[in-house]
Amino acid sequence: MILYQGLSYLKLGMAREARARFYRLIDYGERHLDDEVKIQYFAVSLPEFLIFDEDYTMRNRAHCYYLMALGNMGLGDSDKASAFLARAAAVEPSHMMCRVYQTQTAAQTLPVSQRGLMKR
Repeated sequence: MILYQGLSYLKLGMAREARARFYRLIDYGERHLDDEVKIQYFAVSLPEFLIFDEDYTMRNRAHCYYLMALGNMGLGDSDKASAFLARAAAVEPSHMMCRVYQTQTAAQTLPVSQRGLMKR
């Protein structure tokens, strides 16, 4: 995962490489936030699509908010990260990892490398 690559670079004292990873997450989320996702049916997966009527565009939007939250967590901006996690959870309430990070952010239990080291 790109977040953990960035955190690893931070641990190694390579802040420039770490920031590049965090900004990659934010950039991807921003670029794909408004994508309209259409399913290209494949014979094996068609029955699943017929059973589960999901809005894949909204799932994509939640994922993009989640990625932007991760990037901001890595940069040490917990306020922005919390806001993006809240948006992701509003769009996709069952997004498990979003809920995990929301709990950590609220409890201020993020790893030390995520709390302000990028503000240097």
